[in-house]
Amino acid sequence: MAKGARKRDSDAKPGAVVPFGYSGAGILTEHPVGIVVAVGVMAIGLEALPEARWFFAGTLALGAVWGAALWLRHRAR
Repeated sequence: MAKGARKRDSDAKPGAVVPFGYSGAGILTEHPVGIVVAVGVMAIGLEALPEARWFFAGTLALGAVWGAALWLRHRAR
């Protein structure tokens, strides 16, 4: 093992938070493909459930406002 390298346990323990990767986000959010999956699920939901389009539009708008507020709050720290 190289000097300064950490030994990694490939079997993560259930319930343990393992911060690693570029942003330290962990095992499920390290790759940017998550945004593609999220957009795909939203597109399928909007197409398959026409009755719920107003609900999806409202949650998208409220989520954007909430996300921007949290981003501004954490950026100020």
